[in-house]
Amino acid sequence: MASMDPFRDEARNRGVPEEEVERWLGTVRPCATLDSTDDHADGPPAGRVGGPPPLPDGVPAPTKPFLAVVDLAAVPADATDLPLPPDGTLLFFADTEDPGPGEDWFQVVYVPAGTPVSTTDSGAGESYPVADLRLKVEPSLPNRVSSTEEFPHGFELGSVWWKTCSRIQDGGIVELGGYPWVWNWDPVADHDHDPDDDWVLLASINGKRLSEGDDLGLINWVVPRADLAARRFDRVEAYYDQAG
Repeated sequence: MASMDPFRDEARNRGVPEEEVERWLGTVRPCATLDSTDDHADGPPAGRVGGPPPLPDGVPAPTKPFLAVVDLAAVPADATDLPLPPDGTLLFFADTEDPGPGEDWFQVVYVPAGTPVSTTDSGAGESYPVADLRLKVEPSLPNRVSSTEEFPHGFELGSVWWKTCSRIQDGGIVELGGYPWVWNWDPVADHDHDPDDDWVLLASINGKRLSEGDDLGLINWVVPRADLAARRFDRVEAYYDQAG
């Protein structure tokens, strides 16, 4: 993963105690960034965006636009701290024109390894420019939090992370795991889910990067960790955050 030295240097320059800086860095989570350009991700191919979705033969495609497919076999087990399947593919669909309440505007499809698939035009709505996605593993930390007893300089640390972390500044088209980008709200922490469930960020899709500059904001996909481990992708929920 990327060096934490720029973060350390900026935090020290702002007067944050070194012990608190290191304690904050102890909360780092690995994040799998998938992007189509060498500037953002230069690892092995791990999926693609746009084009026809590779769905199981005979399975009707969702009517929402197809966003991306991720090849889970190309994602190393330590690329995230999530209990992802070791193989198979994840397909993401969403209609960002009408991201209202409920589940009508998004869908996640898991296709187990070895399942026959076809990539014919499925009528899944408007697609995005086709591009292969390459993998890069990067550190992820909260980018905006309030001060707490554990982190008295929490807001300042979040600001430092926002300034120094290339993931936040550049990002990828698709990211698996890690902490969510927080522009207007936190899709993991600020919701009405059962507090007994350990909800985690499954993926973020950067609409602006996906659509070559259109102001589409972010789609954040969350799921209880236990349901992810049980391959219950019907439990995934999605939230749309208009950037800015």
